[in-house]
Amino acid sequence: MSTVYFSSSRVPEFRRWWVPESSLLRKMEKVFYSAGLDKVVSGTVGIKVHMGEPGDVHYLRPIYVSKIVDLIRDLDGELIVVETSGLGWIPGRTSAEKHLEAARRNGFCEETIGAPVRMLDGAYGIESIKGSIVARGIQELDSLIVLSHVTGHIQAGFGGAIKNLGLGCVTKTGKYRVHYDGPPELNKRCDLCGECVAVCPVGAIEDGRINPDKCICCNACLDVCSKDAVSVREVSNNELAARIAENAYKVLQNLGKVGYINFLVDILPHCDCHPHSDIPIVPDIGLLSSLDPVACDRASIDLVNSSPGVLTSEAENCNALASGADKFKLINPETNWKVQLSTAEKLGIGTQEYILEKVE
Repeated sequence: MSTVYFSSSRVPEFRRWWVPESSLLRKMEKVFYSAGLDKVVSGTVGIKVHMGEPGDVHYLRPIYVSKIVDLIRDLDGELIVVETSGLGWIPGRTSAEKHLEAARRNGFCEETIGAPVRMLDGAYGIESIKGSIVARGIQELDSLIVLSHVTGHIQAGFGGAIKNLGLGCVTKTGKYRVHYDGPPELNKRCDLCGECVAVCPVGAIEDGRINPDKCICCNACLDVCSKDAVSVREVSNNELAARIAENAYKVLQNLGKVGYINFLVDILPHCDCHPHSDIPIVPDIGLLSSLDPVACDRASIDLVNSSPGVLTSEAENCNALASGADKFKLINPETNWKVQLSTAEKLGIGTQEYILEKVE
């Protein structure tokens, strides 16, 4: 059984006006130390955070990252804020250049957060640890602090710490294997226009055929094809959720010490990879911290489900307003969040059995 530390977003004494100790930033510091994340810090420390797709406005605020930067710097940690490029080629985070520009516009740059931002998977999101799907830069980190924005997910049901590892710390190839089976293929709609040939980073497309021995499954061809001539085999939602956990396991095999903070604020029915933000499905709840990502995610789900839903949000549309309703299942009914956690547990990443310790 793992311990998860919780601090609430509520400020009951707000009428006193000057209660800086009730700031969520102060509370974040408390759960950081309560969970022993200070013991995680050693050598080169990565801070993993999703910095938001352009158009998303409910990603984690840069001030949270800035606070963690200050805490680690006080511990004499050498630190960088880390991310990887998104799958494909067209969306706004699909290369280092585009991702860093999106991050800057969303408020994440060294001037605002106090640490450099680095892409772990190179300029085009394809640089991995040899023979794996894990982003190459992971092997240069001695420890990692994972900051995760808890959300729903339209395919996996739920996104938290496990997803932040399993999709956020791998190359495009790793992201592709979560969503699809086998390499893409060109179908009869192909008219040899050359759009896909021009963007393929490894020259795998010739004479109307994708060479499966060369293809690295980066999804660029599927993104740019305007003729719907690229065919892929999508996996089921349950398989997708399981593969997120499998990826997370592979990432953790290449890391030393890791600590986790889950943010239960602005909890959306979808993840931060979308170019929009719906209304949060429950009120802000607070912060969770642990050395166990499975326990941290399970505690997050339990707290969200025990919370009342927000009127006018998707929770109302899906009859998920009641405290105790399975918000994530009701809102994305074709998904099963339990698959991701049970797979992670079977792989030995952590346990769903936890004790919740409240930190005032």
